[in-house]
Amino acid sequence: MKINDPDLIFSKANLWDSYLKVEGELAKAQSQIGLIPKKAAANIYKNAKLSVVGSNNIEQSFAITKSLILSIVQELSKKCSREAGGYVHWGGTTRNIIDTGRNLLVREAHRNILKNLSVSIKKLSDLSIKYSETPMLGRTMGQNAVPISFGFKVAGWIESLIRLDSKFKHAEASIFTLLFGGAVGAMHGFNGKGYELTQQLASNLGFNNSIVPNRTSLETSINYLLALSFQGMILGKIANEIYILMSQSINEISEKQTKGQVGSSTMPHKVNPVIILQVIEEAAILRGKASTTIEAGMPLHEGDLRYNKIVDNLIKDSTVLSLKLSQKFNSMLNNLLINSKQMQRNLLNEKDYIASENLMYKLGKYLGRQEAHDLIHLIIKKSVKHKLSAKEQFLNDPIISKYFTTADVEKILNPLKYIGESKKISLKMSKFGIKKATEIHARSTSKNLLIR
Repeated sequence: MKINDPDLIFSKANLWDSYLKVEGELAKAQSQIGLIPKKAAANIYKNAKLSVVGSNNIEQSFAITKSLILSIVQELSKKCSREAGGYVHWGGTTRNIIDTGRNLLVREAHRNILKNLSVSIKKLSDLSIKYSETPMLGRTMGQNAVPISFGFKVAGWIESLIRLDSKFKHAEASIFTLLFGGAVGAMHGFNGKGYELTQQLASNLGFNNSIVPNRTSLETSINYLLALSFQGMILGKIANEIYILMSQSINEISEKQTKGQVGSSTMPHKVNPVIILQVIEEAAILRGKASTTIEAGMPLHEGDLRYNKIVDNLIKDSTVLSLKLSQKFNSMLNNLLINSKQMQRNLLNEKDYIASENLMYKLGKYLGRQEAHDLIHLIIKKSVKHKLSAKEQFLNDPIISKYFTTADVEKILNPLKYIGESKKISLKMSKFGIKKATEIHARSTSKNLLIR
């Protein structure tokens, strides 16, 4: 099943068709281990499609029974032969069908989420390579720190996205686990072949199997929901940083403007970003679901519909939002304009002591790091207090001038040449990022997402 519109992932038609698919797969697996006749299973499997059973038939039945899965079972049975109809839904229960059917749709949506993640990592890896030597201000605590390259900054984003994929891998193994044990999970209706059946059914569906298939193991879904919230955190973090770099006072990144785009209804001069605001909004909503997710993991005994319903709604809402967010994030990346000249201007316009750390290390070879640090700190403090040039104060200091010429100090304090190992880190992370992007894309197209 290919899902192009996120809003249609969990449409009524998709859900009902997926529930029917599970009924068909259940019959097939039961016939494979000898629980029901193969002929009956083949008949059930052939008819377990919404196009055969009919939405209207299910709706009419549901209006009477008020039980969706029972209505689906009844209408599917009517489409089967008399013998086959008697074997529909053998040993299963509503929750088994709903959870398994929903997770089949989640898996298809998750494929697209992974593909988008792969694209994000590849795009950022290309950026990190391109700007591996582009100097800019590094910032800590909201204040200017020491120079870095823009590629280094992007490399950090890449590694965060790779950590997100690690979360996804763990979550995939969790949510795509079959919990199919009948009424309370103890396999009462499988004639002593419960584990053999679930092993076969899990294999057919491309899922992991569980040892205890109870209906209250909601942590399998909660693991996935928390991974999606983690996605909201990571993408939100990146988008928020880019948003700050777009501010007019920094202006190191901007968003492409389309023809006729207007920033404000009342301020003609305004040029506002648009796409990044959507990313920040959706990321905040997605990560905000984490608290409700944790609260939903409190079901009682062997079945508790209260919490099943909460998790069901969270899964649907969060999966759709995750897919939309991943699409918007890539759209944002496609529309970024990198102003490397402004990065350089901001760096050169900074105080002439922005690379003073370099001078400290050079001087530290003669005085020791701490003594060099204290000396340079006092000189900078004095220059700021009296509004003097720090560079001139360095040059006039007898201790510094004892070891360095004017040309030496000029070279040491050049911020454009003091970016540490930014280039090396950028290129190493980009190479790894491109490799991971390829691996993630390959995983997204694998049969069951659980192949490692």
